[in-house]
Amino acid sequence: MNTSPHSSPSDRALAGLRALVAELGRGGGSVSPSVYDTATVLMFDVFPEARESIIRWLLEQQRPDAGWGLSSVPRARDLPTLASIVALHPYRELMPQVRRACEGGLAFLRDQAAHWGTSLPDDIPVGLELLMPRLLDRASSLGLGVDWDPYRALIALGERRRALIGKARPAAGSAASHSWEGWGGGPSPDLIDVSGGVGHSPAATAAWLHASRDKAGLDGARAAAREYLLRASGATEVGIPGIVPTVWPIHRFEQAWVLYALRVLDLLDHPRLGDVARPQLLDLGAALRPEGIGMSDAFTQDGDITSTVIATLGELVAPRAIGTLRRFERGGMFITYANELQPSLTTNAHAIHALASCGEKASTPARYLLERQQPDGRWVGDKWHSSWLYTTSQVILALSHEGHVPAVKRGLEALLRAQGGDGGWGAGSAPTAAETAYAVLALRAARRNRELESMARSAWRRGCDWLMSNHDIGAGQEDLRWIGKELYCPARVDRAWVLGALLVSQPPWES
Repeated sequence: MNTSPHSSPSDRALAGLRALVAELGRGGGSVSPSVYDTATVLMFDVFPEARESIIRWLLEQQRPDAGWGLSSVPRARDLPTLASIVALHPYRELMPQVRRACEGGLAFLRDQAAHWGTSLPDDIPVGLELLMPRLLDRASSLGLGVDWDPYRALIALGERRRALIGKARPAAGSAASHSWEGWGGGPSPDLIDVSGGVGHSPAATAAWLHASRDKAGLDGARAAAREYLLRASGATEVGIPGIVPTVWPIHRFEQAWVLYALRVLDLLDHPRLGDVARPQLLDLGAALRPEGIGMSDAFTQDGDITSTVIATLGELVAPRAIGTLRRFERGGMFITYANELQPSLTTNAHAIHALASCGEKASTPARYLLERQQPDGRWVGDKWHSSWLYTTSQVILALSHEGHVPAVKRGLEALLRAQGGDGGWGAGSAPTAAETAYAVLALRAARRNRELESMARSAWRRGCDWLMSNHDIGAGQEDLRWIGKELYCPARVDRAWVLGALLVSQPPWES
């Protein structure tokens, strides 16, 4: 759809959504570049021809405090920081800035001890309990003097995880294979999935390539793995081989979450979106198996994506959906992956929504969400997203379906208190478009209740006005809010929430 500079905000948002929906899954998904995974690629020197460019890129990502990663999420910073130090260490004599970067990074890690206690929260990065001990070993072998003591609880969790992995004997496309570089040994070709990589993880794939370098009979698998890393580099749009995302491909994840955003915003039936959305819906419905659905057709099914797909498709899959969703139920709660050791607030919120779309109640996960509400009304500490604004908005939507008005009201009051003077929302140092869209979405849900609508109306309008002038989604530090091995941004997903919020903000509140 063509738009002119004089087109209305509604037309511009609609044109953006149409283009976005039409390109869902293209290139395996659009994902921000990862410091940790890129450092791992450099560590194993997979692309010697791009070595200097990768080093320069890593140096550019170092923060003013000498660490890597988003400063407002401190426990997500140790892994990319230590990986960068270990990867850059061999080049410290060649480039003075590399030596300074490593020395600063080590000093930063010494100050990080205050963020690690005797117990672990649920929102630590994916596989950190496996990856950090392996990196600490590498740092020790290099004589870097990194203190292990702050990570004792993490190391103990890693030992439990390794015991579970040893019993499961993970195969290609399994959740455990995603963190293969933290527990793997022999480079079996059976770990390579149809994407050409190991566990949809550039870091795991780079480690597998290194482990297989002297093994006979693996030329074909090694060529596929290197090609995988080249294609994964393309998903970041940086244009340098070896600068890779933290997870790829994410075709189904991207498709599921964008269509879910349109569902909760009541946009799937929009007369000017149906022609691009319906083919995607049909394709997604065909991809939903009795076992569920994962981030791609080559990766294991998970409870969170399965829940969002069922909530999105509703009556299209209702007769078979309940049995599929129940595969992820454990004691009335819902898991993301088998053998997980930490629950997810948002996975249970999405399961509630999925059950509601099929006419079912979910008292146990609802009770869990009610118990996890903070005294100030927020929900914090989800394992898949670092922003409490995302977590709180998703839980508000779920509890609205269950009729828990008092808890929803306290959550909305938390959102109202957190709104910036300019109308935006952000869990970090500045408001972001995606987080503001999440808050706008939650406030919009208040229209179902007269008291809540009156309370939320003014803030909703101010948030929409902020989005009108601040709706860009980039790969800046504050945009990296989803939790993988490090924080990342699935750009099309976040952009869908923003454009959808802009589109529904155009009619009057009462419509």
